[in-house]
Amino acid sequence: MIKRLLAVLLLGCWARADVVLQERVAQLPFMHPGPFVLTGDGAIWGMDVRGALRSTDQGRTWKAKEIFDAERFQPSGERALLRTKEGVILYAFLNRKELVFKWDDKQGGPLEGCRVPVYLSRSADDGVSWAPPVLLQDGWCGAVRQMIHLRSGRVLLICQRARANPGRHVTINYYSDDLGQTWRASEEIDLGEAGNYRDPVTGLDATTHGGAIEGTVLERRDGSLKLLLRVPHGCFYESTSRDGAKWTPPAPSTLEASDSPGMMLRLASGRVALVWNRFRDPVKRTGRREHLSIAFSENDGLTWTTPQVIASHLTPRGKKEAGYWVSYPYIFEVAPGRLWISTMQGRCSGVLDERDFLGPVANPLDGQVVRILALGDSITKGARPGVNPTEVFSARLQAALRAEGLPARVHNVGIGGERTDQALARLEREVIAQRPHIVTIMYGSNDSFVDPGKAESRLSEAKYRANLAEIVRRVQATGALAVVMAPPRFAEEFRRNGLGEDANVRLAPYTELARQVAREADATLVDHFAGWSAAQAGGRKLQAWTTDGCHPNAEGHADLAARMLPLLSSLVREFPS
Repeated sequence: MIKRLLAVLLLGCWARADVVLQERVAQLPFMHPGPFVLTGDGAIWGMDVRGALRSTDQGRTWKAKEIFDAERFQPSGERALLRTKEGVILYAFLNRKELVFKWDDKQGGPLEGCRVPVYLSRSADDGVSWAPPVLLQDGWCGAVRQMIHLRSGRVLLICQRARANPGRHVTINYYSDDLGQTWRASEEIDLGEAGNYRDPVTGLDATTHGGAIEGTVLERRDGSLKLLLRVPHGCFYESTSRDGAKWTPPAPSTLEASDSPGMMLRLASGRVALVWNRFRDPVKRTGRREHLSIAFSENDGLTWTTPQVIASHLTPRGKKEAGYWVSYPYIFEVAPGRLWISTMQGRCSGVLDERDFLGPVANPLDGQVVRILALGDSITKGARPGVNPTEVFSARLQAALRAEGLPARVHNVGIGGERTDQALARLEREVIAQRPHIVTIMYGSNDSFVDPGKAESRLSEAKYRANLAEIVRRVQATGALAVVMAPPRFAEEFRRNGLGEDANVRLAPYTELARQVAREADATLVDHFAGWSAAQAGGRKLQAWTTDGCHPNAEGHADLAARMLPLLSSLVREFPS
């Protein structure tokens, strides 16, 4: 088992003819996996196990270039490549020539001498000449996948290292302030047991991939960093940093992911692209690397467009999925808006236009569905420490609809702290542009709240009502169905507002306004406030349904989903199959 996983990890899968590309993705004239960089002379560079590859005709032909001693170095299939604006090329790779695999879970995981070291090759003259590779990290490193050049001039390499007792990986990010001549290591990002495959939810017992691993990083517009980490819990975990040296504790992101790495890239348009794998069936946790998806973000990864499958490699009946993976992606923007997508496993190699996938395509590879968008604040976003995105009401609702045989996809576009005025500002870009069939809309908790030192709610009742009515009007004008939701009641131990009041004193009138808006617009209403109020009157302690008196925990989200299901099920059935 371990040897097979190791072979897949380090060598990738060979090219197969039965990888299916979405019709707006064109096959590239080569099968070299990324990463790629563009040099100052217009040439495109890639790497393989022998050295470098260089193309001067947009990838139609490639010429090999020896950049190191092939007797000493054999790079694995996973690698990181970067060209800085100064024309320095940096290449990080795992050296299979020095690979020694010694791992025993009964003895704590990696044993003494277990190693596949990380080396760095450097060219200071745009690839004309290369210095001999230097050792960056010894010990066992499962993967290096990405380097980025920050606006500060710092270079950041996402790396990892195996640790024992329990056997796992920790993420270590190396950074250089002299264009890769010298490097320092960040503090470790370590999930310990929480990231291990021993977790019964995963159904796996090997820890050779456990931990927080194979990250992808984004520099946000404010200069901070966002890191998405592969974990075996059905989603990415995210961590943030100001400088790449110190990182916040990882927490669940809103992105469902199937225990496989992704890749983020800032595009010339300013958007962020993400390519990654999701479970084909997230409830049964099957098909974890059969679909390769893409999504885009306009707001540094707070929310994403509805994921779309761009490549598919379905496992034939009776075959093992590991032979049909299309995963470990790389993104390369060869020209503004023109993206090369390649994978180490499955060797997908396609090119697409960014604009073609900003909204739903006509013929999705994973089939036609009723598209439901969940718009709201942090209650809708849901994912937080203690609550995985698979436990949020939107994910539960999708699972329940699918269990009824209804082809529906529920996509979460909630943003923490948001009010109705802020929702209006992004409505066209992040909701209407996704051409949903149904939109659930839940606001009021933030609009109504009185902050410390203030005497009034953040938004007046009149502004809240007008904003909510306009959101509903715009959604309905597209032909989509609007579902207005009154937010749940604050629990017993939630903090008092700035006037010392129970926060429900202000929230209750806003929920009545939500009911009025729904009636006047002839929109479906889901009244969580009334439901939670009735539960409390019946003796239920609402605190037990929340993480902090406001945000639902897994049990609270299950209640929200259960209240929504009959209504949403009825609406979905109205659409032709």
